[in-house]
Amino acid sequence: MANVWTYIDRMNLFGWVLGIFIAHVLLYVLLGTDTWLATSLLAASVYAVVLTVLKIVAKRYVEEDEKDRIN
Repeated sequence: MANVWTYIDRMNLFGWVLGIFIAHVLLYVLLGTDTWLATSLLAASVYAVVLTVLKIVAKRYVEEDEKDRIN
């Protein structure tokens, strides 16, 4: 589990959100959704909030783990 937290802590948040946004744009355009841009922005913003919270939690876990290793 420590490897997962370390990965989340080190991941590039902007790159992930941009990739998720592009994937949603392609999905909603291919599905023929009339409001594809607004829907894609909403979906990407939800993922951005979730990933930001995960990153905050991961940073705390990684810092605690490093502190425990030093002691």
